[in-house]
Amino acid sequence: MTTQRHQVSAHIKNKPEAVLAFIADVRNRTRYLPSLKALTDIKGSPVGAETTWKWKFAILGTEVEGTGRSLKYEPGKLYSFVTEGGIESTWNYQVAPDGDGTQLTVVVEFKVPDKMKAHLPPPETIEAMKKAEGELVVANLKALLEK
Repeated sequence: MTTQRHQVSAHIKNKPEAVLAFIADVRNRTRYLPSLKALTDIKGSPVGAETTWKWKFAILGTEVEGTGRSLKYEPGKLYSFVTEGGIESTWNYQVAPDGDGTQLTVVVEFKVPDKMKAHLPPPETIEAMKKAEGELVVANLKALLEK
């Protein structure tokens, strides 16, 4: 499997606790992650560590699905989760006070399944697509969270 990494940062005009609580609530994910098509079967508290769920993503014209599990939640500081199944990934969100709001940093590492490798565009196109997706996620979070 090929491992990819993407990082995006943004300033959001809201408190770190509010930003991270929104992100850590599994039920909100389809509101800001454009490629996430469905979340079902949420078990445990929707916010916090050890929550599990099923997901479905659309990537490069292909739908993939699997399960997710929250790993860590420290209100106002960090949240992380992993996905398994169609794509293995680790998502880390960190927040910190920043002037009139919050500095948000998101780092996603994922393994491209072998069966998808043949359909991948050239590396520069992948980087452009990751950048565009990251910018859209940030724009969505800003629209939903800024006060």
